[in-house]
Amino acid sequence: MKRTILKYMAAGIVITTIASSCLKSNPYYEDFSSITPMADIPKATVNAVAASAPTTSWVSLDSLPGGFDYLTAVHLSAPDHVGDVTVRMVIDKAAANTWITNHPTAGYTLIPDSLFSVPSLDVKISNAGVFSTGDFHVTIKSGVRDPATGTVLVPKGTSIFKTYKFILPISIESVPGTNYGIAANYKTVLWYIKVK
Repeated sequence: MKRTILKYMAAGIVITTIASSCLKSNPYYEDFSSITPMADIPKATVNAVAASAPTTSWVSLDSLPGGFDYLTAVHLSAPDHVGDVTVRMVIDKAAANTWITNHPTAGYTLIPDSLFSVPSLDVKISNAGVFSTGDFHVTIKSGVRDPATGTVLVPKGTSIFKTYKFILPISIESVPGTNYGIAANYKTVLWYIKVK
């Protein structure tokens, strides 16, 4: 009885070894032997540039004279906390223009440089990993009025954000000083900015 069990066990080991060695030659094989932390934007839709619509802003901005600080959460997917990590961001005009070109009848426009400012392209994620996030700050000049829509009752015009459908494109550029990767499907978010 013991010899029969040992024969089947040996045969099982040989079959498993052969099957696993064949697996690596398969073009669909994924190797998870060296998983590194990946930076991502949690609110991003999967592959935003190929999506059917931009992501609607998570809050309707107040049209304040001083502008509105718009925050985009940035995350580092890691099984354990890895300490403080800096992620470099970019206003990704190429991604927005690609999306707009692919959806010409949707009526969206890339937000002009004159309607926002970025204090820093670097986002610090304190004690990064698991549930920690950092915020990428963009100050939207939400109080700007469209002079072309002025009337007797509203001489300054309506909010320029109501006249145009502006997209604010944000992407992760790099995680400097590390070997961490960027989640390709969650590296870009195309915010459709809405103002009250």
